[in-house]
Amino acid sequence: MKYILALFLTVSLAAMVRSQEYVGLAVKTNLLSLVAKRPSFSVEKTFKQRYGLEFSYATGKLNIGREYEYSGFLLRGKMYAYEIKKREITPFFGAYIGSLDKTIVSNNAYTHPTGFLSFGNVRNFKANSFRSGVNLGFVYIPGKRFLLETTTGFGYGKYFDVETFQGSYAPKGYFDFQLWLSVGYRF
Repeated sequence: MKYILALFLTVSLAAMVRSQEYVGLAVKTNLLSLVAKRPSFSVEKTFKQRYGLEFSYATGKLNIGREYEYSGFLLRGKMYAYEIKKREITPFFGAYIGSLDKTIVSNNAYTHPTGFLSFGNVRNFKANSFRSGVNLGFVYIPGKRFLLETTTGFGYGKYFDVETFQGSYAPKGYFDFQLWLSVGYRF
C-alpha cells in the first residue's frame, strides 16, 4: 500500500511540475530530524510565488521512555499569504496527506499484584497508517538561494495492518502532530 501511495504521489507531483510554468524549486531537510538520528528530505515546487506543492520523506528512531521507529511520505499543499519575496517572512497555510509506518515498543507499565494499582502502559505494535490534516508555517529567504522554513501540522491518522505484540491492544488511530524546522536551497 505504501509503495502504491508513493508511486501515485510521485507521478502526480511530476505531472504538476511539468504542467505549470517554472517559478521555483526547493530542496529542504528538517533539522529536527537530527534528534531522531536520521534525515528527512523534501522537494517543493512553487507556482506564481503564491502556491506550493511539497513532497517529503522522513524516517527516524527515538527512545524517549519507549522505542519509537517511523518512516513515511507526506504531500503538502501550501497557500502563501502573499507573494514570496527575499528578506521577508511569508506565512502560509495548507493541507497535507500521507502515509506513516510506525513501530512502538513500550514496556514501562507496573501493575501491583493486587491489581488495584497500576502505572504506565504497554504499547507494543507495528502498523501502517494514512494521515491527513492542516499545516501552518513561515518561510524566510535571506539571500538568493537559501531558505529557512518552520512548519507545524495538526491532523488525524488512521491505522491499518496493525500487528500487536505481547497481548497489547490494537490502536485505531492517533492525533498527528508535526514540527519542522527546515533549511533548504532554491533552484
